[in-house]
Amino acid sequence: MVTFDEFIGDKSVLFDPWKGLWDYKGKSYRELGKEERARFDVERFRVRDKRVEQIKDLLSRGKDVGLLDSGNPCLFGPSHWYVEQLDHDDVVIIPGMGCDAAAMAALGKSTIPAYDTRFVMQTAPMFLMNRNMEDRRILKDLGKYPTTMVLYMALRDPENLFAALKETLPLDMPCAVVYWAGHPDKQRILRGRVADMEQKLSKEKEGFMGLLFIGRFLEGKPYEAAKK
Repeated sequence: MVTFDEFIGDKSVLFDPWKGLWDYKGKSYRELGKEERARFDVERFRVRDKRVEQIKDLLSRGKDVGLLDSGNPCLFGPSHWYVEQLDHDDVVIIPGMGCDAAAMAALGKSTIPAYDTRFVMQTAPMFLMNRNMEDRRILKDLGKYPTTMVLYMALRDPENLFAALKETLPLDMPCAVVYWAGHPDKQRILRGRVADMEQKLSKEKEGFMGLLFIGRFLEGKPYEAAKK
């Protein structure tokens, strides 16, 4: 668990910005039924709006308000729940080292140029194929082009994810998960291929703090091959 205690010190804390945005009545949003989810969607906007008014009130009185996020706040950064409700001129975003950059450094490979790779794609399975990974048409389109894939939040359901990937990607396509990227005492790499990565991931206890990479760049000399 990442905490910000050392950065806050003796400064007053207005509220926990994430409480109520990902949970409802003691349950994770992933566990909610259809009716509960509908109520949750209404409630979290109500909670957010109340907090935004608190922030605006402080800003109007000449106070500074800091919202602490992790990694790259503009890439899967939940802080935008709040940021987008404020005047653009009142907001300063200070970038941090994202897990993608830390993970790529750990892998030590060029994601692009890499062989004949056309582009690098960064997304999460829930956005690529919807929450239940049922809409797989886009994978068929992506399969037409040499691509480096960087997938966030991809470890929760490896069985369904790799069942989808196997429909369009070569089974020998290399994969790697960088766990706890940027944490020297925890960082490690799990390697495999589309054919066997699901089986390897099923044996892992960690189901969130890892970034999944898929692409030919993981083997050989990708940069040199691209230039030749």
